[in-house]
Amino acid sequence: MSNRKSLLAITPTYNYFVKDQIESISSDFKSIDVFVYHNPITEISNYLPIHELSLFTKKSLIEYSGKPENVSVSTVPTFFIPIDYQYRHLGEKHYRKILNMIVQKKREPDLIHSHFVWTSGYVGARLKERYHIPLIISGYGYDLYDLPFKNPQWRERIRGILNDSDCIITVSNRLADYIRKLDVNTPVEILPTGYDGKRFYPRDQQACRRTLRLPEKKRIILTIGSLVKVKGHIDLIHAISELEGRSKDILCIILGEGNLRNELQKEIKKCGLEEVIKLVGRKPREELPLWINACDIFVLPSLNEGNPTVMFEALACGIPFVSTDVGGVSEIITSKEYGLICESNDCMDLCNKMLEALNIKWNRDAIQSHALQYEWDSQRQNLLEIYKKFM
Repeated sequence: MSNRKSLLAITPTYNYFVKDQIESISSDFKSIDVFVYHNPITEISNYLPIHELSLFTKKSLIEYSGKPENVSVSTVPTFFIPIDYQYRHLGEKHYRKILNMIVQKKREPDLIHSHFVWTSGYVGARLKERYHIPLIISGYGYDLYDLPFKNPQWRERIRGILNDSDCIITVSNRLADYIRKLDVNTPVEILPTGYDGKRFYPRDQQACRRTLRLPEKKRIILTIGSLVKVKGHIDLIHAISELEGRSKDILCIILGEGNLRNELQKEIKKCGLEEVIKLVGRKPREELPLWINACDIFVLPSLNEGNPTVMFEALACGIPFVSTDVGGVSEIITSKEYGLICESNDCMDLCNKMLEALNIKWNRDAIQSHALQYEWDSQRQNLLEIYKKFM
């Protein structure tokens, strides 16, 4: 692709998989302008312990480290109260803010890529209409499997946005099925989330445990994710309660932050698992490879997902992945050589799969080799091929 082209990216975050994707293609563009919308109300959590807001502060949303020089990241401050009425009208607010910033910066993009359908996709559709340039929308999960099915109004809104785009990228065939249920005519491409191979690779387990001050002789079960209902942590706690009766040498680490923290802590105490399950909060991204490599198995108890980034990161570290059958998990865990899959919302099945996984002698090299196809250096060319169709 000619590196004389300019890309405009609209996204709720510039970290993790969105950052990885954008930076993997940065050398193929003259410039990439990234607009990240941000609610300044969330900054209250810098002074008050409001966990659910701390996930959306500017510091949490944007990771500047390693950003290429030709990638410009601008925050789009937009005050709103997180209630449904204001959320439904947020798209127009974001559009007007971003339009003003584009005019002020005198940007002339050749392509728009909106990450997530609402509100990024809405903004992208309005900008496409104004500037007559192609629009690609990536849908990752909630914006496809839940939001359009809340009520007829949301269904029509999301359907309209998707039909206004030139191409839809999603991360699994299961999510593509949700798009088809909306009677959308726009072409759909499947591009798994991927991972950063420069960060996530196998490391010595005991060395990682010593660095993190974790017990060296425990069998460690790790999960990473926001402490919200859809992540299924309550099911994990109940499954660990059953598992602890069968295996006394386990330690379950729940890494993440969110509005269910107090409820989960109470449930852990109620089950008498204070020494078995540890809520360790949110950790810097550079620490995540250490936590993953320190564990024996990675567990995802989610009730729903798109295509979880942590799955690719765990596999990249050679760690077996035990997960509920949600999102695109079964499209990646295609063999028991890489992990085990259980039914969602079934604590006993989850317990049995964790016990089985703890007793398997896994081939970490085989797990890592399977993951290599999803590294962003490998996925980059697939994304560029999609872009070329519209530029």
